[in-house]
Amino acid sequence: MNITAKIEHLRKERGWSVARLAREANIPTVSLRVMLSRPDSNNYSVTALGKIANVLHVTVSELTKTDEEESAKPKLSITQMEQLKETIEKTIETFFETEVKKKKPGRKRKFEE
Repeated sequence: MNITAKIEHLRKERGWSVARLAREANIPTVSLRVMLSRPDSNNYSVTALGKIANVLHVTVSELTKTDEEESAKPKLSITQMEQLKETIEKTIETFFETEVKKKKPGRKRKFEE
């Protein structure tokens, strides 16, 4: 089963329309319809896949694995891999920026004698 078929299966399993899935995932309905209608199953951005997976309560890996390769690495396009790398790098940067701000010592006042 490809990504689109898995999304459609999970959507129908919940009794959701495409519009409902789009609304839940915060993706424009027209965009989701276009993604689901394309024959190439690697036409999803990492961001869109993440949002869809999240509302369907599965991982992106579960959506991208083929039946034959359930234990193998998910098949991602080069664009998807680049988007995933950017997302990971931004998350790490944000984490460390937040940690540095938390650990910054407050200003100490010097008392005049």
